[in-house]
Amino acid sequence: MSTSVALLELLDVREQPPSKRLDEAVWQGWMEKSRERERRGRAARLMAVKWVSLAALCVVAGVWSHLAPYGVVARFVVTAGAMVLMFHAIHAGHYAFAAVFGALALVYNPIAPLFSFSGEWQRAVVVASAAPFVASLASRNVRT
Repeated sequence: MSTSVALLELLDVREQPPSKRLDEAVWQGWMEKSRERERRGRAARLMAVKWVSLAALCVVAGVWSHLAPYGVVARFVVTAGAMVLMFHAIHAGHYAFAAVFGALALVYNPIAPLFSFSGEWQRAVVVASAAPFVASLASRNVRT
């Protein structure tokens, strides 16, 4: 029993439509649209860092007595947020914010902590350290 295979020929060959040259104005418009989308994405990520760091500080202040096992995580989140905002402030030329966020990164350093989450004055430090994050949120809203 043999099987034969027949090849079908392509009868209708379509031609490709002619390509048109890209206009320079269209290209520049596309590039500007891409830059604007990138700026909005960067601003959204920066806003998310501010809110996450602020929320971490609020959670630390709220669940103060149960924080001992999660102290390193809270320190890491706040330190990472402070460092991101410090580098952004340096790039934007806001050196006062950069200095404050750099100091917060040193205070909340998870590798070599300056204080433990145990007393009431440390809770006051945590609540007071939320102020730069609130100020950075408020200053961004004033500018826009």
